[in-house]
Amino acid sequence: MTALRKLGLFASGLAGMLAVGACGSDGPSADTTIDQQQAAVVGATAADQISDIAGGIGGFGVTGGQLGGGFFSRAEMRGSMRVLDRIIPARYKPELARLMVGGSCDPTVTGDSTDTDGDGIENDATFSFTSGNCFYEDSLGNGWAVTGSVSIQDTDGGATLFGFALDLNRLKVLIYTDSASAGLDWDGSYTANVTSTSVTTSRHFVSRFHVNNTTPYTFRDNWTLTFVPDTGTIDPSTQSELPDGTFDVTGSYGWTGKNNLADGNWTFNVSTPTPLHWLSQCEGIDPPFDGGQLLASINGRSNVGFTADFSACGTPAAINTFDNSTSALR
Repeated sequence: MTALRKLGLFASGLAGMLAVGACGSDGPSADTTIDQQQAAVVGATAADQISDIAGGIGGFGVTGGQLGGGFFSRAEMRGSMRVLDRIIPARYKPELARLMVGGSCDPTVTGDSTDTDGDGIENDATFSFTSGNCFYEDSLGNGWAVTGSVSIQDTDGGATLFGFALDLNRLKVLIYTDSASAGLDWDGSYTANVTSTSVTTSRHFVSRFHVNNTTPYTFRDNWTLTFVPDTGTIDPSTQSELPDGTFDVTGSYGWTGKNNLADGNWTFNVSTPTPLHWLSQCEGIDPPFDGGQLLASINGRSNVGFTADFSACGTPAAINTFDNSTSALR
């Protein structure tokens, strides 16, 4: 339970997003155009999420079951942290910083919390958080609290060399001062399956940010990433991270914005015309890709959308809109 008591990286990961329902298929997009300013926000967030998901499964040395690394680590959620940092008022930022270093977090554990294969992922356990067992508050009434639950299941066995299934039920982070608050909560599922020849990871969330009684951003991701190595095989028992290889992305991505920068309601179909190339030496760097293109076309109008082009690990993707209905880039 030591890692659970250290909120640290776990809480910074939670601060990455707010989701309020499992994501299903999106219908046609309400907005059928997108300009460069809107795409700069929407596209950068999508690119960050893809980088974060890849980073979350890219390193085998940091396990997920400890809730202090893997799919809850700062590295895995840092892109969404940037979104939160952009939208919350300055008065909340000290509390956001305290999520990483202060407070007590000792959730109730039910189910089978043993780790039979020693990979750091519990066999089948649920961690329940309350404002009484996972919180911080200073003498001025400023602090944070985590509520909700996380269920984790180890899915190793047979051809699966490393795998997990994660379910979140109304998992919520509330950051507050003595007079106001900013909240994040999420529901959804996240799975990963590693074999000797490929990795498949899927995430299905509806995510929402709140500042006081407003919701400046909502985004919905329902996508699957499939990795294959450039050469050789995958072996979590001898490799500390994925070897060099490519990620293909399929699925949908939705965004609703009410914060002036990207006002609108879009649903995109996503793909990778050029697969995203992962470098093992870039594990832990954001983004971890040295090439590839993510394409997001508006659902119901496939000739309009944006692209995110990766050029080097550590260099943010270049975001550009396209409108092939007029045969011209915008």
